[in-house]
Amino acid sequence: MKSLPRLLLSAIGLIGSTCIADTLDYGEGLQNHAPPITLDNADHSRDHWQAIGRLRTNTICTATLIDSGHTLEARTPAYILTAGHCIDHSNGRIATEQPIRGSITFNYFLDDAALKTYPLKTVKWRSMQGVDMAIVELDVSLQTLVEQGIKPLKLATATPAPGTEVLIVGAALNDTLKLAACTLEAAPDVIEDKWVWRSNFMTRCQGMRGGNSGSPLLDRYSNAIIGVVGTTNEDPGLPPCALNAPCIPTGNGYVAIQGNVYGNPVAHLHSCFYRGMLIQRNCPLFPTFNIESDPPTPVSHKEIERSANGRPVFPTWAYRFSIDTAFYRHKTVRLAKLCENPHKYSAAISATNAVIDTRIGARPGRYFLCIVGVNSASKKLEAGVLRNALSVPMALTGAEPFPHLDARLESPQAHAAPTQQ
Repeated sequence: MKSLPRLLLSAIGLIGSTCIADTLDYGEGLQNHAPPITLDNADHSRDHWQAIGRLRTNTICTATLIDSGHTLEARTPAYILTAGHCIDHSNGRIATEQPIRGSITFNYFLDDAALKTYPLKTVKWRSMQGVDMAIVELDVSLQTLVEQGIKPLKLATATPAPGTEVLIVGAALNDTLKLAACTLEAAPDVIEDKWVWRSNFMTRCQGMRGGNSGSPLLDRYSNAIIGVVGTTNEDPGLPPCALNAPCIPTGNGYVAIQGNVYGNPVAHLHSCFYRGMLIQRNCPLFPTFNIESDPPTPVSHKEIERSANGRPVFPTWAYRFSIDTAFYRHKTVRLAKLCENPHKYSAAISATNAVIDTRIGARPGRYFLCIVGVNSASKKLEAGVLRNALSVPMALTGAEPFPHLDARLESPQAHAAPTQQ
């Protein structure tokens, strides 16, 4: 027997009331933070989630077919949205126009044998620096999918405020689609191993496990995509900020909070699509650049030591890397989100034999080295470049320095080239 919310959902096309449509509960009455429920669709009352499917690449994730503003008159690409690490785990590299092997299976409900599987074609954009997100083109047109009953989900036009009621629909490993309900919370910088994510949402939806990465975060009353799920705290025994133990800054330092679910908002993607096509002009995902550090996994902890006469010896970044742009610019910050602010970046530096050896800081704590790649020494930093900045995390430990040295040594540019914007 159908529940009342599902009856409303099935009848919405017959009712024709915008008032009812605006207040429709896609959460089907599920209480916030309750255990998730398994989704069936034998009666087609959940066809609005056919476009959320099982993504298979070199790993297992969830992905969503997105509405790119297509028309039915012309064939346009079909794009799915997922987490960046569902494509690969590299840091510093933003993949674009990269061939990919794999598939997505839509209609991934418990009781529906009519699974619909399609091959992947191209990674249009993928990153794990600043965000954990990817857009992948399928080897089938969007119109073909719509004709086969798979309706894409719209992107939200704005990121809602904290406290908004939201849903996560996704499939954990060895499972089919489940529905979880919770509220949206703001999130600061998130660190997990070598990755730093700066633009985040946070929820405490229940039941998020491996395989749920890439699941859509949905507005409960419009079914629009607000964000994409990236990571969660499942194992309380892991040290904070380690792999599988994402951490956030609190009054007690960076802490891994059991049950937190993190991801990235996606409303800014609206400007990236024109007539159903992903375009670079005016899209904040571009321009891109790629950085490779030497060694591939740089040191993430250093200590402020004392010299023989008791004076502090401050470590430097000693960060060697290659970058695929003619120049780079950098700065050091205490909050990773400041990497997206053009203020206090160094002047453009030649990318030949690139090394950043400025002092990290004067106090114990967390620091972030911000690096952006540019092809012009004089051009102002673009919004897309700043959004794509690499944030290299560093935990500085050891003795407190002399107070009169703090102000000079805490300045990110105390030992860098002159700044410009």
